[in-house]
Amino acid sequence: MNYQELKPLLCSSNPEEVREAAFSAGEARCTEAVHHLVELLQSGTLGIQEAVETALKKIGGPETVQAAIPLLRSEKVPVRNLAMSVLRQVSVDDVEPLIGLLKDEDGDLRIFAADILGWSGSSAAVAPLCEALLQDEESNVRYQAAISLGELGDKAAADCLNRAVDDEEWVQFAVIEALIKIRDESS
Repeated sequence: MNYQELKPLLCSSNPEEVREAAFSAGEARCTEAVHHLVELLQSGTLGIQEAVETALKKIGGPETVQAAIPLLRSEKVPVRNLAMSVLRQVSVDDVEPLIGLLKDEDGDLRIFAADILGWSGSSAAVAPLCEALLQDEESNVRYQAAISLGELGDKAAADCLNRAVDDEEWVQFAVIEALIKIRDESS
């Protein structure tokens, strides 16, 4: 199905029709439906949200990453959590906007970005996460950056992790765990 065929179903007042249309959009990898699906992710209807989350993960791509990022600022915790779930899976398709969030004024956004980047599998995330680990003023951001560097498992992070060993105890624990995962000889 293409977006023109799916659009009336996605706009239906029948939740089951919307749910099925969302699943169909995912199966068809219908990038044209991404913005509509992101709106539906905020619907508050669990069945629709589940279908939309699944669809967005299947569609992926830069469109999905860029459309889901604004939801990280939502006041609704379930919406933020759904956006994070989607972004964790599709972030590798466009890490640059997430890297940019590591400089956001909002500490929570920096934590979310650091978390998501750890799932990206992208080596492009290593240097920005190292910078966050060594320079961010908030210990929770530094902690998450260390955790994510460990998840990435890239030996290029060993130097910055070694330099962060003297951070607060909370961050030290995450740094040591990351170093264990990386298993770099310099550590």
